[in-house]
Amino acid sequence: MAIAQDQGSQVQRRSVTFRVELARSAARSFERAPRPERKRLERAIDALAVNPRPPGKLVKAIQGTKDDFLRMRVGDYRIMSEVVDSARVVLILGIIHRKDLEQWLRQHG
Repeated sequence: MAIAQDQGSQVQRRSVTFRVELARSAARSFERAPRPERKRLERAIDALAVNPRPPGKLVKAIQGTKDDFLRMRVGDYRIMSEVVDSARVVLILGIIHRKDLEQWLRQHG
């Protein structure tokens, strides 16, 4: 959250958000996911818009890839993203079932 100074000593909080863009393949994967998983994925994507690199174990940087991918764990699915800080954009590159993650990384990493 960013803190903006308002009149006098009052402090107003406002959230600094990122724009989220889904790749076509990520959008297809999202639509194919079971309905309960879609709800969880939707909440996770909304959370990435507020903080694309939250603290904790849910989001990890993927080592050994040519690009700086981030992986967010959501149940049996992984949201693969790339953050462009200068444009304040989170690119969702893929929504992958965990069993398919290694294959996806070989193709995209």
